[in-house]
Amino acid sequence: MSRRLWMLGALVFVLTLVLNAPAAFVARFVPWAPGWQPQGIEGTLWRGRAERLGAVGPLSWNIRPLRGQAQVRAGYQQQAWELSAYGWPWAWKAELAPIASLVTPAAGHVLDGRWQGRLSMSGLGASCTSSQGDLQGKDLALLSPWMVVLGNAHLTLECREGLKLLAEVRRDGEHRFEIGVEPAVSRVTVSGWVEPAAMVTPVLVQTGLLKAGASQFEKVLGKR
Repeated sequence: MSRRLWMLGALVFVLTLVLNAPAAFVARFVPWAPGWQPQGIEGTLWRGRAERLGAVGPLSWNIRPLRGQAQVRAGYQQQAWELSAYGWPWAWKAELAPIASLVTPAAGHVLDGRWQGRLSMSGLGASCTSSQGDLQGKDLALLSPWMVVLGNAHLTLECREGLKLLAEVRRDGEHRFEIGVEPAVSRVTVSGWVEPAAMVTPVLVQTGLLKAGASQFEKVLGKR
């Protein structure tokens, strides 16, 4: 047997050994950020679950590399979400959808409401090449650290100039916000219009997004 085949066989053996190792054992060697140490891990890197990972939980994953499939389910902000991926690095598709209401781990900010819809995207390697679909949030309310009724939200994805999540939050007669999140450059843009007597106005003033007496604002958080 040639040296190349020996090396390939050794690589397959090592990968099989690592990926079938207990997920809890592997997690001990990961330098988790403060507050993100996973709790209640079961299973392997291929298929397993965790009770909590920071503000996310419960979390489960099922990866089938030979079929080019992966599925992750996670609870976040009172909602269970499912992320499915198909294909290979040179041609892949991914879908994100809400699947059910859920009691999730306590977090500094708690958002409640009903979500529906689906976001889909296709890509090559690390690049997103196209996206479609949307998510709609109904009767949204911020429960903590303030109690504020937000109304309805509409979320879409753009891939034209890097991945960008766009959101519009509206409550008729009170406010309208537009939010753009660009993960690759760690930037969030928030702009909007608000009535002086709106429920959310004191919160915006307290957080520095809105000047006292103003009705419009625009703020860039992160890199400009």
